Amino acid sequence: MMVRSDSLRGRMIAAYVLLAVIIVGFFTIAAFLVVSKIEKELIDNRLERAANLWAADAHIVHSQALDLSFFKGQLIPQDFQSLGLGTHEMRLNGHALHVLIGEEQGQRYAVVDDQSDFESIETDAYITLGFAFLGGIGLALLIGRASANRVILPLTNLAASVQTPDESNSLPGLGSTDEIGVLARAIDDRTQQLSLALQRERWFTADVSHELRTPLTIMLGAAEVLTSRLQTRPDLLVMTERIRRNAAETAKQVSALLQLARAPELADRISVEVRPLIEHELERCKPLLGKKPVVLGFHYAENVSVQAIPELVTVAVGNLLRNACQHTEEGTINVSLSTAGIVVEDSGSGLPEAVRARLFDRFVRGEDDFIKGSGLGLSIVKRVTEHLGWRVFHEPNPKGGSRFTLQFLSHGN
Repeated sequence: MMVRSDSLRGRMIAAYVLLAVIIVGFFTIAAFLVVSKIEKELIDNRLERAANLWAADAHIVHSQALDLSFFKGQLIPQDFQSLGLGTHEMRLNGHALHVLIGEEQGQRYAVVDDQSDFESIETDAYITLGFAFLGGIGLALLIGRASANRVILPLTNLAASVQTPDESNSLPGLGSTDEIGVLARAIDDRTQQLSLALQRERWFTADVSHELRTPLTIMLGAAEVLTSRLQTRPDLLVMTERIRRNAAETAKQVSALLQLARAPELADRISVEVRPLIEHELERCKPLLGKKPVVLGFHYAENVSVQAIPELVTVAVGNLLRNACQHTEEGTINVSLSTAGIVVEDSGSGLPEAVRARLFDRFVRGEDDFIKGSGLGLSIVKRVTEHLGWRVFHEPNPKGGSRFTLQFLSHGN
């Protein structure tokens, strides 16, 4: 199994292996130095003692018990005659030899020690050290993996539990007294705080929506009564019809928001034709312009249908249009519809750089209340698009003003 080097488990295993390399490497070097020291002290000193013993009165001596041979003068073998004074290591006819070349009373001598058996033992020792080194690394790897699994497994289980929350089960490790327990309790506390905050927000939204439904229902009923009683007053019927229509549409939007507050995941989506919704919102926004010299434009190549909640699409488009009408004193407000999304452009005063970074936060204010009143509406647009799986973003209009884009789900990241 591959271990990621940047993971905590991988770093723990690497630490164990590195520690083993350092320790085993230290002892390997120490063993090598000890063997070299033994070779220097025992073999070289033995050669010197033998030379001192034999140099005075011997020409050729061979000790079979000690594997030592002594040669003097012209009797020194040809292979050794070119060697300088001192101790030498060489191989001759498959034998490992230590040769001491000395001089006594102006005459050279050679003491030869056959070290084949010692070298065999030395080789075996080095092989053993090599296997010990590899074994130490392997053992460190096994211990490191076992220790890492023991330490990381609770953390992995905690992460898995956080990623796939189960309301019936608490987080693992809450009762532990180690660092994992501290982390688990901190995560659990934060989760509880976020859950309570989300629940309070849903309750608040539900309460507000519920409270709004009652006056809207009264307004709608009163508008219908006025409509029935003012049949002989066409000039007033236009106003009462506008009141009735806006009350009915607002009631639908409040119902949609109430449903989202209670159970966002259960809100039903249907195939929605976007063009009629935009046209309807454009008509609703015309009174906001009053006598401003502003032209409303709508451009579309084809009718586009999306899987969405109609009331939420109306909320998003309506808020963007009302925001454009509020901050455009003259010029144009253009809406473009395509299969990629909806674009709302205006020729207003635009937005300061300091405001753009927090544009979709709740109740954002620019300098001197530059965008006063738009913060909550844009925040609602942001939340609606997130629920629909769309994206909303802002960019300056090259011709001046602002450009807001609602990007549909199929064209998102």
